[in-house]
Amino acid sequence: MTAWQIICWWELRRLLYNAVLFAIGIASIFAMEWLMGQVIPLGEDAIEPLGLAVGVVVYGIMANLCYTSGWIVELGMRRTDALQARIVAMALFLGGFWLSCLLTSAPFWFGLVFWLVHRNGQHG
Repeated sequence: MTAWQIICWWELRRLLYNAVLFAIGIASIFAMEWLMGQVIPLGEDAIEPLGLAVGVVVYGIMANLCYTSGWIVELGMRRTDALQARIVAMALFLGGFWLSCLLTSAPFWFGLVFWLVHRNGQHG
Protein backbone atom coordinates (compact mmCIF):
# COMPACT_ATOMS: atom_id res chain seq x y z
CA MET A 1 0.00 0.00 0.00
CA THR A 2 1.15 3.52 -0.72
CA ALA A 3 1.19 6.18 1.99
CA TRP A 4 -1.94 7.72 0.44
CA GLN A 5 -3.74 4.35 0.45
CA ILE A 6 -2.87 3.85 4.11
CA ILE A 7 -4.23 7.27 5.04
CA CYS A 8 -7.39 6.64 2.99
CA TRP A 9 -7.86 3.23 4.65
CA TRP A 10 -7.83 4.87 8.07
CA GLU A 11 -9.86 7.92 7.12
CA LEU A 12 -12.65 5.91 5.47
CA ARG A 13 -13.11 4.12 8.80
CA ARG A 14 -13.07 7.34 10.84
CA LEU A 15 -16.72 8.05 9.94
CA LEU A 16 -17.85 4.70 11.36
CA TYR A 17 -15.56 5.16 14.39
CA ASN A 18 -17.08 8.55 15.17
CA ALA A 19 -20.65 7.38 14.52
CA VAL A 20 -20.26 4.43 16.90
CA LEU A 21 -18.62 6.57 19.59
CA PHE A 22 -21.33 9.21 19.17
CA ALA A 23 -24.10 6.62 19.65
CA ILE A 24 -22.39 5.06 22.66
CA GLY A 25 -21.65 8.49 24.13
CA ILE A 26 -25.22 9.77 23.80
CA ALA A 27 -26.68 6.56 25.26
CA SER A 28 -24.12 6.60 28.05
CA ILE A 29 -24.81 10.22 28.99
CA PHE A 30 -28.58 9.71 28.95
CA ALA A 31 -28.22 6.58 31.08
CA MET A 32 -25.94 8.41 33.52
CA GLU A 33 -28.34 11.33 33.78
CA TRP A 34 -31.28 8.99 34.36
CA LEU A 35 -29.47 6.89 36.98
CA MET A 36 -28.19 9.92 38.84
CA GLY A 37 -31.58 11.59 38.56
CA GLN A 38 -33.04 8.72 40.57
CA VAL A 39 -31.00 9.68 43.64
CA ILE A 40 -30.35 13.42 43.25
CA PRO A 41 -32.92 15.86 44.64
CA LEU A 42 -35.37 17.20 42.06
CA GLY A 43 -34.14 20.39 40.39
CA GLU A 44 -30.42 19.67 40.83
CA ASP A 45 -28.17 18.74 37.93
CA ALA A 46 -26.32 15.44 37.98
CA ILE A 47 -23.47 17.09 36.10
CA GLU A 48 -23.07 20.78 35.30
CA PRO A 49 -24.41 21.07 31.70
CA LEU A 50 -21.64 23.41 30.50
CA GLY A 51 -18.99 21.13 32.00
CA LEU A 52 -20.58 18.14 30.31
CA ALA A 53 -20.67 19.92 26.94
CA VAL A 54 -17.02 20.98 27.21
CA GLY A 55 -16.06 17.46 28.29
CA VAL A 56 -17.81 15.93 25.30
CA VAL A 57 -16.04 18.26 22.85
CA VAL A 58 -12.62 17.73 24.46
CA TYR A 59 -13.14 13.95 24.53
CA GLY A 60 -14.14 13.95 20.85
CA ILE A 61 -11.04 15.90 19.87
CA MET A 62 -8.75 13.66 21.94
CA ALA A 63 -10.34 10.48 20.57
CA ASN A 64 -9.74 11.69 17.02
CA LEU A 65 -6.15 12.71 17.77
CA CYS A 66 -5.54 9.21 19.12
CA TYR A 67 -7.23 7.74 16.04
CA THR A 68 -4.95 9.78 13.78
CA SER A 69 -1.93 8.37 15.59
CA GLY A 70 -2.89 4.98 14.12
CA TRP A 71 -2.02 5.87 10.56
CA ILE A 72 0.96 7.95 11.70
CA VAL A 73 2.41 4.90 13.48
CA GLU A 74 1.70 2.71 10.48
CA LEU A 75 3.41 5.14 8.10
CA GLY A 76 6.43 5.31 10.39
CA MET A 77 6.69 1.54 10.76
CA ARG A 78 6.33 0.78 7.07
CA ARG A 79 9.75 2.31 6.43
CA THR A 80 11.36 -0.77 8.00
CA ASP A 81 8.76 -3.51 7.47
CA ALA A 82 5.58 -2.81 5.51
CA LEU A 83 3.96 -6.19 6.28
CA GLN A 84 4.59 -5.89 10.01
CA ALA A 85 3.34 -2.29 9.91
CA ARG A 86 0.03 -3.46 8.39
CA ILE A 87 -0.34 -6.21 11.01
CA VAL A 88 0.34 -3.74 13.82
CA ALA A 89 -2.01 -1.22 12.21
CA MET A 90 -4.87 -3.72 12.19
CA ALA A 91 -4.24 -4.50 15.86
CA LEU A 92 -4.09 -0.78 16.66
CA PHE A 93 -7.34 -0.16 14.82
CA LEU A 94 -9.27 -2.97 16.52
CA GLY A 95 -7.76 -2.45 19.96
CA GLY A 96 -8.17 1.31 19.76
CA PHE A 97 -11.75 0.97 18.57
CA TRP A 98 -12.76 -1.29 21.46
CA LEU A 99 -10.86 0.76 24.04
CA SER A 100 -12.54 3.91 22.70
CA CYS A 101 -15.95 2.24 23.00
CA LEU A 102 -15.20 1.28 26.60
CA LEU A 103 -13.95 4.77 27.49
CA THR A 104 -16.95 6.36 25.81
CA SER A 105 -19.25 4.30 28.00
CA ALA A 106 -17.59 5.73 31.16
CA PRO A 107 -20.48 8.12 31.99
CA PHE A 108 -22.82 5.12 32.24
CA TRP A 109 -20.46 3.30 34.61
CA PHE A 110 -20.00 6.47 36.66
CA GLY A 111 -23.78 6.92 36.89
CA LEU A 112 -24.28 3.28 37.83
CA VAL A 113 -21.72 3.44 40.64
CA PHE A 114 -23.20 6.77 41.81
CA TRP A 115 -26.67 5.24 41.85
CA LEU A 116 -25.48 2.12 43.70
CA VAL A 117 -23.75 4.20 46.36
CA HIS A 118 -26.62 6.67 46.86
CA ARG A 119 -29.74 4.55 46.21
CA ASN A 120 -30.66 4.15 49.90
CA GLY A 121 -31.32 7.87 50.19
CA GLN A 122 -33.41 8.18 47.01
CA HIS A 123 -35.08 11.50 46.32
CA GLY A 124 -36.23 11.14 42.66
